[in-house]
Amino acid sequence: MAGGIGALALVGLGVAHTATNAVGFAEETDASWPMFLIFGVGVSLVLWAVAVIAWRFSHRGSGRVSRVLIAVVGVLCGLMAFNVLRVHPEIILSPAGPGPWTLVGGPALLLSALLPLRKK
Repeated sequence: MAGGIGALALVGLGVAHTATNAVGFAEETDASWPMFLIFGVGVSLVLWAVAVIAWRFSHRGSGRVSRVLIAVVGVLCGLMAFNVLRVHPEIILSPAGPGPWTLVGGPALLLSALLPLRKK
């Protein structure tokens, strides 16, 4: 169940990331398309790919590489949540930012990667 929660949090983080970067791209007068596609949409695509891996891992539970990738992303989400709490604690619950997605997704992904697999 933790892998599914973490995967949904990564999908939410990807949507929030794409939306906020699209708004910033539209407001910027000298913004470049390659930078937006690489750092706006590209990062979101990576998040969504890891979300698919976490979702599949939570259902099938196989693969050491998947477990390590999910653990690394869980640690990165935890660090991002800690940084948001440290720098801008007022936005921790804003759905347009990384706060709620990383606050929920980081621990869920870590639990999914670190807990032993259940036998079906």
